[in-house]
Amino acid sequence: MRPPISLRQMEAFRAVATTLSFSVAARQVHLSQPALSTAIRKLEDLLEASLFDRSTRHVTLTPVGRELLAAVESVFGNVDAALGNVADFVAGKRGRLSVAATPSLAAAFLPEVVAAFEARHPGIGLQVHDVLSDQAIAMVSEGRADLALAPQSAADDTLTQTPLFEDTLMLLCRSDHPLAAARSTTWRKVLPHRMIGVKGNSSVRQLLDAAYLEQGVPLRPAFEVENASTVIGFVANGLGVGVLPLSLLPLVRVGQVTYRRITQPELHRTICLITARGRAPSPSAQAFVELCVGTAANRSPKPQQRPGPGAA
Repeated sequence: MRPPISLRQMEAFRAVATTLSFSVAARQVHLSQPALSTAIRKLEDLLEASLFDRSTRHVTLTPVGRELLAAVESVFGNVDAALGNVADFVAGKRGRLSVAATPSLAAAFLPEVVAAFEARHPGIGLQVHDVLSDQAIAMVSEGRADLALAPQSAADDTLTQTPLFEDTLMLLCRSDHPLAAARSTTWRKVLPHRMIGVKGNSSVRQLLDAAYLEQGVPLRPAFEVENASTVIGFVANGLGVGVLPLSLLPLVRVGQVTYRRITQPELHRTICLITARGRAPSPSAQAFVELCVGTAANRSPKPQQRPGPGAA
C-alpha cells in the first residue's frame, strides 16, 4: 500500500506548481529552498514519477504534475469547504438542535423562544418533542435531546437544572361561577366544587393532589382527562373547575372562562432548563439556552386578571 501524502507535502507541491519557481514557493511555505527541493524529490519518489521538468531558467509541470495539481486543488477545496462548515457551526449558522418540552411549556413558552431562535438562526434544523416531564428528562440523559424544558425534578448528578421562572397554579372557572366573584380564592373554598383533573403523574397533578391532602381530603376529580384543552372545554361548559399553570393560561381564549389566583397556600412549580452535566453544548444549543433565559426574564411574575364578575 502506497504511503499517504501529507497536507504539508501537498502544500509544498502546490506552491511550486502555481508559481513555477522554487525560490518564490520556498518563501510562501516558509522553507529553505534546499528543504523544498528535498520535499518535492521525496514526493516524486513516493509517486514514482517526475512532477516538474527543470532547466536552468524554467520550471514546468509534467503531465503527472498537472494531474496531481488538479487532485491537490480538489483536496484543498474540500478542506476549505469543511473548515467553512465548521466555522458556520461554531457561529450558530448551521447544525441541528433537538429540544424536549412538557406539553404545557411546548404550547405556551416554547413557541416564543422558537420564533426568536429561527429568526436569528435560520440555518439550524430545529426538532421539538412535546412529551411528558419524565420523557423529556430521559431524552436529555440519553442524548436524544440537547436540552429540555420541564418542571424541576429530583436532584440528579448527571443533569444540570437551571431555574427559569416560577409557574403559579391558577383556578380556571366560568366567569359566572361563584369563585369568579373575587380576585382570588383559597383551596378551602375550592374543595366543594367539582374538579376537572388531569390524569397521570404530571407536576400539576402532583401539586393538586398535595393541595387537597393538605386540606385533609383526597382529590377525587369529577372527571380525569389527558389534555389541558379538555380541562378548558369542560370548564367552559360548566362541568366543574380546573387548575392549570399560569404559563398556559394566555392560551385560554374561551370567552366565558376566567382564572383566579389560589392562596393559602399559593402553589408554584419551578420551570427549569435541563441539560446533561459534563456534556459541552453545541453553539446552537448555547444560543437557544440564552434565548430561554432572556424570554423567561421578560415574563411578568404576576398574573393578569381576566375580566369577570367582581374582578374589576
